[in-house]
Amino acid sequence: MSSIKPVDAAAETLPASDCTALRVRRLARRVTQLYDEALKPHGLTVGQFGILGNLRRSHGIGIAALADRLSSDASTLSRLIRPLAALQLLSIEPDPADARAKLLRLTDAGAERVRAAHPAWEAAQAQIRTRLGHERLNALRFMIEDAFHQL
Repeated sequence: MSSIKPVDAAAETLPASDCTALRVRRLARRVTQLYDEALKPHGLTVGQFGILGNLRRSHGIGIAALADRLSSDASTLSRLIRPLAALQLLSIEPDPADARAKLLRLTDAGAERVRAAHPAWEAAQAQIRTRLGHERLNALRFMIEDAFHQL
């Protein structure tokens, strides 16, 4: 019976639970699951809801600019945008200022979907606030923003 050995000796001294990236990703996945579950009846993920919500605040925005606003990359954003465009919740139009670029615009159907889904999003917000408590949630938000600006 052979045992599996780590590729390098350093792996033995660093427990997986000490990995900051792992812990942050676990929390992000859990929070995402809560929002996705709440938004599922509306046919949206929290990422898609965020895109539509951001489009509601603009009169046309480029994919790169929206990716920057959402702290995302353009390829991830494009994967989220395609189904929204197929459902006609947003439109993808040529940018009149740059023929190579595209502008995203919220459609009336997209605005209605955001309005309908907003109470579900608020319920997910309330669920997280209840589970964590007001003080812990505020502390978490502060630490996230502070760490983001430090890194």
